[in-house]
Amino acid sequence: MNKWLVCLVAVIVCPGFIALSAAQQDAVASSKIPAALPVSESLTECFVDLDTTQCSANSPSSLTLNWWSWSDETGSNWPDDDAKARAGELGLNVTKNNSMANINQQSESVPIIELTGNLYLISELEGYRIEMPIEMTPNYNLTDSTIMYIFLSKDTAIDVHGRQVANLVYEMKPEIGFSNLANNTNATTWILAESHLSAAGVDIDESPYDWQVTFALFGGTEQDNNSRLLSLHQVRLETQTDSVEVDDFLVPILVIAFAVIIISTILGNMYKEEHGMPIITGYWHRDKDNCLVVEFTTKNQKMEIKSCEAEVPWKMSSRFKSRFIEPNQSVEVEVKFKQLDVSDCRLNIRLEVEELGVWTQFLSIPSILSDE
Repeated sequence: MNKWLVCLVAVIVCPGFIALSAAQQDAVASSKIPAALPVSESLTECFVDLDTTQCSANSPSSLTLNWWSWSDETGSNWPDDDAKARAGELGLNVTKNNSMANINQQSESVPIIELTGNLYLISELEGYRIEMPIEMTPNYNLTDSTIMYIFLSKDTAIDVHGRQVANLVYEMKPEIGFSNLANNTNATTWILAESHLSAAGVDIDESPYDWQVTFALFGGTEQDNNSRLLSLHQVRLETQTDSVEVDDFLVPILVIAFAVIIISTILGNMYKEEHGMPIITGYWHRDKDNCLVVEFTTKNQKMEIKSCEAEVPWKMSSRFKSRFIEPNQSVEVEVKFKQLDVSDCRLNIRLEVEELGVWTQFLSIPSILSDE
């Protein structure tokens, strides 16, 4: 190996080991991902009504996750953004007076994937993030539409008004960063960010027990292209300090280090290919106040808009939710602000494009006040 390549690998790997060492010191607890639930187990997603009485806890043959969509109407401190987004993905018309359930059945007789790894609860700022170094191996060729959904739920959730809901989902995160080819093992780290958990009202210090993380794989196989529930795992999130052992970090450190080397080398070449880069433009909405329209035009690759943040003094009126855009499509996204400012509006947009990787795109739009 050439000396320059050795130096490049050292530059890439050393900061990763330093960061992992710091993360290990901050870890509060760890939880191991167990084997997949039996294929006879179904996943019921229930969107509760205003009185919260229509959805039940887990039954022996079904794992139930409950969604709450009515914080704006009731003044509840439960999160409802993800519930509304999930109902839209499922095509459900949620109503106040009737609960609505979506039942997802597994059909295969053998596991679709092998999923192993650990969940690490790590202190950050005034809250916590959850890091999930995993290895995932499909047993079948999966379709390009396959998505792993990560749900964080609480066994018994109680809001500021005393309402109770079992198995309430606080945070949802979709992931597509894995290979769909059979017998191809992927090593990666998924993260539930502190900023998202805090915004969703997750307070581990005040309520440290009964948190669950569910991994639900939706998509299809090469033999059957119909989208459905392919695999289901659920982990009880440990939150106590004595549940962490130093040895738990050794394998993830080595796995992530090798992944960093391989992925960084591949991405370094792929970033040179401009044919897959999306086009991003923006303009001020003609009819809606304090509203910027950002237009995303994809080319040959599927794209995920992971996050969008405004630089000060601009402040967005709500938290931006990640979304996917298929190849060769143009999608307009409305970004609303609490108030306008005379300075240029600068957005930091984090994107992930298939085969090109993840990066942050900067978009600057002159303030509409500068024209007045």
